[in-house]
Order: sequence, then structure tokens, then C-alpha cells
Amino acid sequence: MKKERIINYLYKVVMLFIIGCFIGCIFETILCFLQRGHFESRRGLIYGPLNPVYGIGFLFICLLLKKEKRNYMIFLKGFFYGGVIEYLCSWFQEMFFHTTSWNYNKYALNFDGRTSIYHMICWGIGTFLIMEYLYPNIIKLIDKIKLRYRLVITIVILIFLIVDITISSLAFIRYKERLNKIPAHNSMDRFMDEHYPNEYLVKIYPNIRDSKTGVKLSKMK
Repeated sequence: MKKERIINYLYKVVMLFIIGCFIGCIFETILCFLQRGHFESRRGLIYGPLNPVYGIGFLFICLLLKKEKRNYMIFLKGFFYGGVIEYLCSWFQEMFFHTTSWNYNKYALNFDGRTSIYHMICWGIGTFLIMEYLYPNIIKLIDKIKLRYRLVITIVILIFLIVDITISSLAFIRYKERLNKIPAHNSMDRFMDEHYPNEYLVKIYPNIRDSKTGVKLSKMK
């Protein structure tokens, strides 16, 4: 029984994360079209329409608020948790990859340009809509999968995510090295150069900027 509970919990965590990644990527793509009049990649990983920032936010919001019944507390907690998650994801990206995918310095009451009161309000509203309408239906949907299939589904998705995140990270690190004129030193570098050249990565990450200069990597030579 304990083993079944663990499998069931891991299954739901993985499913909520990847569903959040997908929904976030689609949302960002549509928002970009409405704001700019054209479609543009909003993926966070090389393979699949997935944005891990939204996946992390969606997962933690669902896990932390699934038992909360008070609407105003759902909004307030979404406001706070969403802002913290957005801030930490931005900090992590800058610390480890020396790049930024968004900057909110132009917004009043922003926090180091990583998040702002306006975006935290959006997180609060989004959290309310998720918990009120989306989360209950998603849980009903994923609960329809029989227990004996859940372990296989969890393992397959985890392997896919690990491979996708690893390749995306290595390809992006090598991308930065090429911009800094660092030649390939080993077979892994040469593999990345051959299969994930700058032109390919620019299409996936068109808005990523160097954290020091603020210049889009697609503009750097």
C-alpha cells in the first residue's frame, strides 16, 4: 500500500509539472502573438513545447493550495508564491547561465527586475483560476489512468525530462562558449556544435539576453 501511495504521488507530481510546462508555453506563445502580432518560440527546452518556469509554478501552486478553500487566500498565496518562484527562477538562470529571459525594470514596484507587483497580481489571479477551474478537471483526468500504468508513465516522462533538460543545458552552455570564441575541446563540444548550432538555438530562445550587457544573444557575434 505504501509503495502504491509513493507511485501515485510521484505520478501526480510529474504529470502536474509537465502539464504546467505545456500550458505555460502555449499561454506565452498566444500572449506574444496578441502583443506583437506574430508567433515566436516561448519554449524553455529544446524538445517539446515546454516552459519549466510555468511547470515549477503550476506544480508548487497545486501542491500547496490544493486544500485551501478560501478564495482570497488562494489569491494572496498565489500572489506571494508566484512572485517568489518567478524571482528564484530568474536568479537561478542568471547565476548559472549568465543570461536573462525577462526583465521587469520598466515596471513600478519591481524586485531587481525579476518580478513585480503587477506580475504578482497576475500570478494571484492565475492561481485562483487554476485552482477554481483547471486543477479539479486535471486531477479527474489524470486519475482515470489505472494504477498499473502510472509507474511506466512516470518513468518515461522523467527520462524524457532529464534528457531534454540535460541536452538543453549543455547546448546552451556551448552556445555561450561559441559566442565567446571558445573552440570545441572534446567530442561533446563537437556534437553540440554539429547538432545544435547558433542558428538553431536562436529560433528556440529568441529573447534571451546576456545578463551583463542586456544584449540579446541572437544579436551577439
